[in-house]
Amino acid sequence: GRVYIAGLSAGGAMATIVAEAYPEIFAAVGVHSGLPRGSASNVMDALAVMKGANANRAAPVAGARAHVRTIVFHGDRDQTVHQRNGEQVIAAVLGDTEHAGQSAGSKQIEHGVSSGGRRYTRSIHRDASGQAAAEHWLVHGAGHAWSGGDALGTYTDASGPDATREMLRFFFEQPNRSMH
Repeated sequence: GRVYIAGLSAGGAMATIVAEAYPEIFAAVGVHSGLPRGSASNVMDALAVMKGANANRAAPVAGARAHVRTIVFHGDRDQTVHQRNGEQVIAAVLGDTEHAGQSAGSKQIEHGVSSGGRRYTRSIHRDASGQAAAEHWLVHGAGHAWSGGDALGTYTDASGPDATREMLRFFFEQPNRSMH
């Protein structure tokens, strides 16, 4: 009942595909600098979407019964995957929630500064019960790198905020799903 999936870039896009295909397995998904599921059907479309072109809006995966709660991190200076993609991941989650007949809740916006000095905007979208259905972290000044990652790693930005810590917090706040 506590299975999560997360990824960066293409891994983030794959995480959304897997989570939507198997919503009965995953309690939540984390997407860092990734594309929304179904936004492209070929390499040329994917490259265009990565640069900020409008994504194709795909229908939900056949058999999907519910959206998976989602946290997104994206840098506003990402030169590889445009920040619009993070917004579209959140929009798809919220649209799937409304499509599934779940009533909309509230949106809360917070501005902050990480311990490494990086500014961010955090948008929390709550369902009618007050539970976070989606979180979007826009990391100001960040490029295409895992926010808060180890400075010795590749595709990491030690300036934060710590995407790993925040994704784990979000994951552990989700209701425990019973397996069928």
